[in-house]
Amino acid sequence: MKKNTRSIMSIIKGQATFEFTIPYYKEIEGKSFYSPIFSTADNMFWQLEYQPNDPEDLHCCLVFLTAIPNPEEAASTHFWRDRANVEASLFIKTPSYNKSYIITTHDYSVRGKSWGKSFDKTKNYSPVTIGVTFINSDIELKGYNSVLTARLETKDITETWGRQLDVPENSDVLFNVKDGVIYANKSILSDRSEYFSGFFKGRWAEISKHDVGSGSTDTTIEHIIIDVPDISKVVFLEMLRYIYTDEVRFNLVPSIEIFRIADKYLLTKLRQKARVEVFKRLNNKNAMSVLFNEAWKWNDLKDDIINFIVDNFQEMKDTPEYKKLSAEYKGHPAGIEIFQEILDRLVNKQILK
Repeated sequence: MKKNTRSIMSIIKGQATFEFTIPYYKEIEGKSFYSPIFSTADNMFWQLEYQPNDPEDLHCCLVFLTAIPNPEEAASTHFWRDRANVEASLFIKTPSYNKSYIITTHDYSVRGKSWGKSFDKTKNYSPVTIGVTFINSDIELKGYNSVLTARLETKDITETWGRQLDVPENSDVLFNVKDGVIYANKSILSDRSEYFSGFFKGRWAEISKHDVGSGSTDTTIEHIIIDVPDISKVVFLEMLRYIYTDEVRFNLVPSIEIFRIADKYLLTKLRQKARVEVFKRLNNKNAMSVLFNEAWKWNDLKDDIINFIVDNFQEMKDTPEYKKLSAEYKGHPAGIEIFQEILDRLVNKQILK
């Protein structure tokens, strides 16, 4: 919501404070409010969230401080060490109420990147101010960082490139996938992918002539034919879309499918994006099935999920999913090895404690 929101930044005795006032409380009652993104260093971005209703206490509201990952953090499943020693104070203010809580931002990661505190709910429709004071004296205040602002020109270019994909008359490559065909451009694929560059140089594909267009505008175009019988159209198209635009839509295709195809076609950055996305979507009910069905084939992805299982073992061991797989693991090609790794890490974790 953009309506008349007031923002203030200040530094007093080495403490950086960011606060955001919501003038018309009644108009956002029942809705969450998000502050603009702000930064405390060149590569350290944050955002505040205000939830008018605490689901666990009807008399309270919630304020969260959330880390907005920079490019390096977004590609990592590990803790973000640069944030580990940040100490901050979350606060909320109204004309009749002023309360704050100290938080420490240890163990930030792509899965756990926010802290929340519960505050008494205001009893009228007066303005509400939420904010955070970063206490560390060595914080380098940068304020609002324009790097994170979406630029229309960039989006236009991305959309333009995306529109060139799967257009028969503008293509010279045809992929026969499991459930259809996809058209692409050899020069784009070669320029953007080492795999396809080497593939086309090797001349391993069939060349065929196809008529495109309709009626009097028919034209004949030579297409290089590549058979990909083991991958569905929606997955392969999303992989090609990444090659064309550097963007991937994990809401359309399961992240594990993107990981598999990125690994096959040597798309390192896409593979890492998908790896992080798989990790973000893990929970106590699906971690074991993801591990046994797919992730065991790749050491790094397997390690991510085993670490998740070990970290959440007390809650996970009582789930039906865990009990089922623990009873059937000996029939899996890597079942004994996987359970041994889980056991070894559980033992090491207890020793370290």
